[in-house]
Amino acid sequence: MLVQIRSPREEPLGEALVDRQARQVRYLRVSLTDRCNYRCTYCMPEEGIEHRARGELLSLEEIVAICRAFAAWGVERVRLTGGEPTVRRGLVDLVRALRAIPREGGGHLEVMMTTNGELLGELAGPLADAGLGGVTVSVDSLDPARFRRITRRGELARVLAGIDAARARGLRVKLNTVAIAGFNDDELASIARHAWSRGATPRFIELMPMAGGRLFVPGELLPAAAIRAAIAEGLGAKVVADDGAGVRGLGPATYWRIAGGPEDGRRFGVIAAMTENFCASCNRLRLSASGQLHACLARDEAGDLRAALRSGRPDALAVAVRAVLGRKEDGHRFQLDGSGGPRKAMVTIGG
Repeated sequence: MLVQIRSPREEPLGEALVDRQARQVRYLRVSLTDRCNYRCTYCMPEEGIEHRARGELLSLEEIVAICRAFAAWGVERVRLTGGEPTVRRGLVDLVRALRAIPREGGGHLEVMMTTNGELLGELAGPLADAGLGGVTVSVDSLDPARFRRITRRGELARVLAGIDAARARGLRVKLNTVAIAGFNDDELASIARHAWSRGATPRFIELMPMAGGRLFVPGELLPAAAIRAAIAEGLGAKVVADDGAGVRGLGPATYWRIAGGPEDGRRFGVIAAMTENFCASCNRLRLSASGQLHACLARDEAGDLRAALRSGRPDALAVAVRAVLGRKEDGHRFQLDGSGGPRKAMVTIGG
Protein backbone atom coordinates (compact mmCIF):
# COMPACT_ATOMS: atom_id res chain seq x y z
CA MET A 1 0.00 0.00 0.00
CA LEU A 2 1.37 3.41 -0.97
CA VAL A 3 1.59 6.20 1.60
CA GLN A 4 -0.09 9.45 0.54
CA ILE A 5 2.23 12.41 -0.05
CA ARG A 6 0.59 15.83 -0.18
CA SER A 7 0.63 17.28 -3.69
CA PRO A 8 2.86 20.29 -4.32
CA ARG A 9 1.26 23.57 -5.36
CA GLU A 10 0.54 23.84 -9.07
CA GLU A 11 -0.17 27.58 -9.40
CA PRO A 12 3.28 28.80 -10.56
CA LEU A 13 2.96 26.94 -13.87
CA GLY A 14 -0.67 27.65 -14.65
CA GLU A 15 -2.90 25.21 -16.47
CA ALA A 16 -0.46 23.73 -18.99
CA LEU A 17 3.22 23.03 -19.52
CA VAL A 18 4.24 24.92 -22.66
CA ASP A 19 7.85 25.43 -23.75
CA ARG A 20 9.47 28.30 -25.63
CA GLN A 21 8.53 26.72 -28.96
CA ALA A 22 4.85 26.54 -27.94
CA ARG A 23 5.00 22.74 -27.61
CA GLN A 24 2.67 21.53 -24.87
CA VAL A 25 3.83 18.68 -22.64
CA ARG A 26 1.13 16.02 -22.55
CA TYR A 27 3.28 12.93 -21.94
CA LEU A 28 5.64 12.04 -19.07
CA ARG A 29 7.96 9.05 -19.22
CA VAL A 30 8.92 7.82 -15.76
CA SER A 31 11.90 5.52 -15.21
CA LEU A 32 11.37 3.33 -12.13
CA THR A 33 14.87 1.85 -11.95
CA ASP A 34 18.21 1.86 -13.74
CA ARG A 35 18.44 -1.92 -13.29
CA CYS A 36 17.52 -4.48 -15.93
CA ASN A 37 17.47 -8.26 -16.21
CA TYR A 38 18.69 -7.97 -19.85
CA ARG A 39 21.84 -6.40 -21.29
CA CYS A 40 20.72 -5.28 -24.77
CA THR A 41 23.68 -4.24 -26.88
CA TYR A 42 22.25 -0.84 -27.94
CA CYS A 43 20.96 -0.01 -24.48
CA MET A 44 23.66 -0.90 -21.95
CA PRO A 45 27.46 -0.93 -22.27
CA GLU A 46 28.93 -4.42 -22.02
CA GLU A 47 30.66 -3.52 -18.77
CA GLY A 48 27.34 -2.37 -17.32
CA ILE A 49 26.69 0.93 -15.53
CA GLU A 50 27.13 2.25 -12.01
CA HIS A 51 23.71 1.84 -10.43
CA ARG A 52 22.16 4.42 -8.16
CA ALA A 53 21.92 3.56 -4.48
CA ARG A 54 18.42 2.76 -3.27
CA GLY A 55 18.25 5.95 -1.20
CA GLU A 56 18.88 8.02 -4.32
CA LEU A 57 15.83 6.65 -6.09
CA LEU A 58 12.43 8.25 -5.90
CA SER A 59 10.08 6.36 -3.63
CA LEU A 60 6.84 5.14 -5.17
CA GLU A 61 4.99 7.76 -3.12
CA GLU A 62 7.21 10.49 -4.54
CA ILE A 63 6.56 9.25 -8.07
CA VAL A 64 2.82 9.47 -7.43
CA ALA A 65 3.12 12.99 -6.03
CA ILE A 66 5.11 14.16 -9.06
CA CYS A 67 2.69 12.55 -11.50
CA ARG A 68 -0.27 14.10 -9.69
CA ALA A 69 1.26 17.53 -10.20
CA PHE A 70 1.96 16.83 -13.89
CA ALA A 71 -1.61 15.65 -14.40
CA ALA A 72 -2.86 18.95 -12.98
CA TRP A 73 -0.60 20.72 -15.49
CA GLY A 74 -2.16 18.95 -18.47
CA VAL A 75 -0.20 15.71 -18.82
CA GLU A 76 -2.49 12.99 -20.17
CA ARG A 77 -0.26 9.93 -20.20
CA VAL A 78 2.46 8.46 -18.01
CA ARG A 79 4.66 5.70 -19.40
CA LEU A 80 6.59 3.58 -16.91
CA THR A 81 10.05 2.58 -18.11
CA GLY A 82 13.41 1.55 -16.71
CA GLY A 83 15.90 -0.01 -16.95
CA GLU A 84 13.24 -2.66 -16.71
CA PRO A 85 10.18 -1.46 -14.76
CA THR A 86 8.95 -4.95 -13.86
CA VAL A 87 11.94 -5.49 -11.56
CA ARG A 88 10.84 -2.59 -9.32
CA ARG A 89 9.00 -3.76 -6.22
CA GLY A 90 5.54 -2.34 -5.74
CA LEU A 91 4.89 -1.91 -9.48
CA VAL A 92 1.27 -3.08 -9.34
CA ASP A 93 0.42 -0.79 -6.41
CA LEU A 94 2.09 2.08 -8.23
CA VAL A 95 0.02 1.53 -11.38
CA ARG A 96 -3.15 1.45 -9.29
CA ALA A 97 -2.24 4.72 -7.55
CA LEU A 98 -1.29 6.48 -10.79
CA ARG A 99 -4.44 5.33 -12.54
CA ALA A 100 -6.52 6.96 -9.79
CA ILE A 101 -5.03 10.41 -10.43
CA PRO A 102 -7.60 12.80 -11.91
CA ARG A 103 -6.59 14.49 -15.15
CA GLU A 104 -7.03 18.16 -15.96
CA GLY A 105 -10.16 18.42 -18.10
CA GLY A 106 -11.73 15.22 -16.78
CA GLY A 107 -11.05 11.53 -16.60
CA HIS A 108 -7.98 9.92 -15.09
CA LEU A 109 -4.33 9.63 -15.97
CA GLU A 110 -3.55 7.05 -18.65
CA VAL A 111 -0.81 4.65 -17.53
CA MET A 112 1.27 2.63 -19.99
CA MET A 113 4.49 0.63 -19.64
CA THR A 114 7.50 -0.33 -21.75
CA THR A 115 9.09 -3.67 -20.88
CA ASN A 116 11.39 -6.35 -22.21
CA GLY A 117 8.58 -8.84 -21.49
CA GLU A 118 10.64 -11.26 -19.41
CA LEU A 119 8.27 -11.05 -16.41
CA LEU A 120 5.14 -10.03 -18.29
CA GLY A 121 3.56 -13.47 -18.25
CA GLU A 122 3.13 -13.42 -14.47
CA LEU A 123 2.42 -9.69 -14.17
CA ALA A 124 -0.02 -9.09 -17.04
CA GLY A 125 -3.08 -10.06 -14.99
CA PRO A 126 -2.31 -8.03 -11.86
CA LEU A 127 -1.26 -5.02 -13.96
CA ALA A 128 -4.44 -5.15 -16.03
CA ASP A 129 -6.51 -5.36 -12.83
CA ALA A 130 -4.63 -2.33 -11.49
CA GLY A 131 -5.62 -0.28 -14.54
CA LEU A 132 -2.61 -0.43 -16.84
CA GLY A 133 -3.74 0.60 -20.31
CA GLY A 134 -1.15 -1.14 -22.43
CA VAL A 135 2.40 -2.37 -22.81
CA THR A 136 5.13 -1.90 -25.35
CA VAL A 137 7.38 -4.96 -25.56
CA SER A 138 10.85 -5.07 -27.13
CA VAL A 139 11.37 -7.87 -29.66
CA ASP A 140 14.38 -7.29 -31.91
CA SER A 141 14.39 -10.71 -33.57
CA LEU A 142 12.17 -13.76 -33.99
CA ASP A 143 15.23 -15.99 -34.18
CA PRO A 144 15.93 -17.28 -30.64
CA ALA A 145 19.71 -17.25 -31.17
CA ARG A 146 19.70 -13.71 -32.55
CA PHE A 147 17.37 -12.60 -29.79
CA ARG A 148 19.70 -13.96 -27.15
CA ARG A 149 22.70 -12.37 -28.89
CA ILE A 150 21.25 -8.87 -28.86
CA THR A 151 19.79 -9.14 -25.35
CA ARG A 152 22.85 -11.04 -24.06
CA ARG A 153 20.54 -13.26 -21.98
CA GLY A 154 16.93 -13.05 -23.14
CA GLU A 155 14.62 -16.00 -23.81
CA LEU A 156 12.37 -15.29 -26.81
CA ALA A 157 9.69 -17.90 -25.99
CA ARG A 158 9.19 -16.37 -22.55
CA VAL A 159 8.72 -12.89 -24.03
CA LEU A 160 6.23 -14.08 -26.65
CA ALA A 161 4.27 -15.88 -23.93
CA GLY A 162 4.20 -12.61 -22.00
CA ILE A 163 2.74 -10.81 -25.02
CA ASP A 164 0.03 -13.45 -25.30
CA ALA A 165 -0.75 -13.08 -21.60
CA ALA A 166 -1.07 -9.31 -21.97
CA ARG A 167 -3.41 -9.64 -24.93
CA ALA A 168 -5.49 -12.25 -23.10
CA ARG A 169 -6.05 -9.74 -20.29
CA GLY A 170 -7.16 -7.05 -22.72
CA LEU A 171 -4.03 -4.90 -22.64
CA ARG A 172 -3.14 -2.96 -25.78
CA VAL A 173 0.22 -4.23 -27.01
CA LYS A 174 2.86 -2.59 -29.18
CA LEU A 175 5.94 -4.45 -30.26
CA ASN A 176 9.15 -2.39 -30.55
CA THR A 177 12.01 -3.47 -32.82
CA VAL A 178 15.28 -1.58 -33.14
CA ALA A 179 16.06 -1.98 -36.85
CA ILE A 180 19.73 -2.79 -37.37
CA ALA A 181 21.36 -3.17 -40.79
CA GLY A 182 23.10 -6.52 -41.12
CA PHE A 183 21.39 -7.93 -38.05
CA ASN A 184 17.60 -7.99 -38.35
CA ASP A 185 16.85 -6.01 -41.53
CA ASP A 186 15.84 -9.28 -43.21
CA GLU A 187 13.20 -9.88 -40.52
CA LEU A 188 11.24 -6.64 -40.50
CA ALA A 189 8.30 -7.87 -42.58
CA SER A 190 8.19 -11.14 -40.61
CA ILE A 191 8.22 -9.25 -37.32
CA ALA A 192 5.36 -7.05 -38.54
CA ARG A 193 3.32 -10.10 -39.55
CA HIS A 194 4.07 -11.78 -36.25
CA ALA A 195 2.96 -8.73 -34.27
CA TRP A 196 -0.30 -8.48 -36.22
CA SER A 197 -0.96 -12.18 -35.68
CA ARG A 198 -0.72 -11.61 -31.92
CA GLY A 199 -3.00 -8.57 -31.98
CA ALA A 200 -0.08 -6.18 -31.46
CA THR A 201 1.01 -3.07 -33.36
CA PRO A 202 4.61 -3.31 -34.66
CA ARG A 203 6.94 -0.30 -34.45
CA PHE A 204 10.45 -0.01 -35.84
CA ILE A 205 13.09 2.27 -34.31
CA GLU A 206 16.20 3.83 -35.80
CA LEU A 207 19.40 3.15 -33.87
CA MET A 208 20.47 6.20 -31.80
CA PRO A 209 23.95 7.21 -30.58
CA MET A 210 23.47 7.02 -26.82
CA ALA A 211 26.25 6.60 -24.23
CA GLY A 212 28.48 9.08 -26.03
CA GLY A 213 28.24 7.04 -29.22
CA ARG A 214 29.98 4.02 -27.68
CA LEU A 215 27.09 1.69 -28.57
CA PHE A 216 26.59 3.08 -32.08
CA VAL A 217 28.03 1.65 -35.30
CA PRO A 218 27.23 4.00 -38.23
CA GLY A 219 26.95 1.16 -40.75
CA GLU A 220 24.23 -0.45 -38.62
CA LEU A 221 21.86 2.51 -38.87
CA LEU A 222 18.83 1.58 -40.98
CA PRO A 223 17.07 4.81 -42.02
CA ALA A 224 13.29 5.14 -41.80
CA ALA A 225 12.92 5.12 -45.58
CA ALA A 226 14.85 1.84 -45.76
CA ILE A 227 12.70 0.37 -42.97
CA ARG A 228 9.53 1.15 -44.90
CA ALA A 229 11.03 -0.17 -48.13
CA ALA A 230 12.09 -3.44 -46.47
CA ILE A 231 8.61 -3.97 -45.06
CA ALA A 232 6.95 -3.19 -48.39
CA GLU A 233 9.27 -5.57 -50.24
CA GLY A 234 8.88 -8.33 -47.67
CA LEU A 235 5.09 -8.09 -47.78
CA GLY A 236 4.85 -7.61 -51.52
CA ALA A 237 2.71 -4.52 -51.01
CA LYS A 238 2.88 -0.74 -50.82
CA VAL A 239 3.40 1.36 -47.71
CA VAL A 240 1.26 4.48 -47.74
CA ALA A 241 0.34 7.37 -45.46
CA ASP A 242 -3.07 8.96 -45.53
CA ASP A 243 -1.73 12.50 -45.24
CA GLY A 244 1.47 12.00 -47.24
CA ALA A 245 3.73 12.06 -44.21
CA GLY A 246 2.39 9.46 -41.81
CA VAL A 247 -0.01 9.79 -38.91
CA ARG A 248 1.62 10.61 -35.57
CA GLY A 249 0.23 9.33 -32.29
CA LEU A 250 0.65 10.86 -28.84
CA GLY A 251 4.17 9.42 -28.70
CA PRO A 252 7.11 9.69 -31.13
CA ALA A 253 6.05 7.11 -33.72
CA THR A 254 4.74 7.97 -37.17
CA TYR A 255 2.20 5.41 -38.34
CA TRP A 256 1.92 3.98 -41.85
CA ARG A 257 -0.35 1.39 -43.41
CA ILE A 258 -0.08 -1.43 -45.88
CA ALA A 259 -1.92 -1.10 -49.21
CA GLY A 260 -2.58 -4.34 -51.07
CA GLY A 261 -1.98 -8.01 -50.36
CA PRO A 262 -3.17 -10.08 -47.40
CA GLU A 263 -2.09 -7.40 -44.90
CA ASP A 264 -4.02 -4.58 -46.59
CA GLY A 265 -4.92 -1.89 -44.07
CA ARG A 266 -2.53 -3.12 -41.35
CA ARG A 267 -0.62 -0.38 -39.52
CA PHE A 268 2.93 -0.10 -38.25
CA GLY A 269 4.95 2.69 -36.68
CA VAL A 270 8.41 4.10 -37.31
CA ILE A 271 10.37 6.07 -34.72
CA ALA A 272 12.96 7.94 -36.76
CA ALA A 273 14.95 10.20 -34.46
CA MET A 274 17.95 10.17 -36.81
CA THR A 275 16.68 10.74 -40.34
CA GLU A 276 13.14 12.09 -39.91
CA ASN A 277 13.31 13.68 -36.48
CA PHE A 278 10.13 14.69 -34.69
CA CYS A 279 11.56 17.42 -32.45
CA ALA A 280 9.11 20.07 -33.71
CA SER A 281 6.19 18.09 -32.28
CA CYS A 282 7.87 16.76 -29.13
CA ASN A 283 5.37 16.70 -26.26
CA ARG A 284 7.40 14.71 -23.73
CA LEU A 285 9.53 15.08 -20.64
CA ARG A 286 11.46 12.22 -19.01
CA LEU A 287 11.93 11.56 -15.32
CA SER A 288 14.82 9.33 -14.28
CA ALA A 289 14.59 6.87 -11.39
CA SER A 290 16.65 9.25 -9.26
CA GLY A 291 14.30 12.16 -9.94
CA GLN A 292 16.21 13.97 -12.68
CA LEU A 293 13.87 15.61 -15.19
CA HIS A 294 15.19 15.55 -18.76
CA ALA A 295 13.70 17.76 -21.46
CA CYS A 296 15.24 15.64 -24.22
CA LEU A 297 16.38 12.04 -24.56
CA ALA A 298 19.39 13.23 -26.53
CA ARG A 299 20.73 15.63 -23.90
CA ASP A 300 22.25 15.15 -20.47
CA GLU A 301 21.00 18.38 -18.88
CA ALA A 302 18.39 17.79 -16.21
CA GLY A 303 16.62 19.36 -13.26
CA ASP A 304 16.54 17.74 -9.82
CA LEU A 305 12.91 17.04 -8.90
CA ARG A 306 13.94 14.74 -6.07
CA ALA A 307 15.66 17.60 -4.27
CA ALA A 308 12.73 19.91 -5.00
CA LEU A 309 10.19 17.45 -3.64
CA ARG A 310 12.22 16.67 -0.53
CA SER A 311 12.89 20.33 0.21
CA GLY A 312 9.46 20.74 1.77
CA ARG A 313 8.86 24.03 -0.05
CA PRO A 314 5.36 23.96 -1.57
CA ASP A 315 6.36 25.64 -4.84
CA ALA A 316 9.79 24.00 -5.29
CA LEU A 317 8.59 21.29 -7.68
CA ALA A 318 6.79 23.75 -9.95
CA VAL A 319 9.81 26.04 -10.06
CA ALA A 320 12.15 23.14 -10.91
CA VAL A 321 9.87 21.86 -13.68
CA ARG A 322 9.49 25.35 -15.15
CA ALA A 323 13.27 25.76 -15.23
CA VAL A 324 13.73 22.52 -17.17
CA LEU A 325 10.94 23.39 -19.57
CA GLY A 326 12.48 26.81 -20.17
CA ARG A 327 15.71 25.16 -21.31
CA LYS A 328 14.06 22.71 -23.72
CA GLU A 329 15.87 23.14 -27.05
CA ASP A 330 14.41 23.24 -30.55
CA GLY A 331 15.92 19.84 -31.35
CA HIS A 332 18.60 17.27 -30.65
CA ARG A 333 22.15 17.04 -32.00
CA PHE A 334 22.25 13.38 -33.09
CA GLN A 335 24.57 12.94 -36.09
CA LEU A 336 24.63 10.08 -38.57
CA ASP A 337 28.26 9.33 -37.70
CA GLY A 338 27.27 8.58 -34.10
CA SER A 339 28.33 11.87 -32.59
CA GLY A 340 26.11 14.42 -30.89
CA GLY A 341 24.49 12.03 -28.44
CA PRO A 342 24.33 12.25 -24.64
CA ARG A 343 26.72 10.62 -22.19
CA LYS A 344 23.86 8.70 -20.57
CA ALA A 345 23.05 5.19 -21.72
CA MET A 346 19.50 4.29 -22.72
CA VAL A 347 19.14 2.01 -19.71
CA THR A 348 19.36 4.98 -17.32
CA ILE A 349 16.42 6.88 -18.81
CA GLY A 350 14.22 4.26 -20.47
CA GLY A 351 14.14 5.55 -24.02
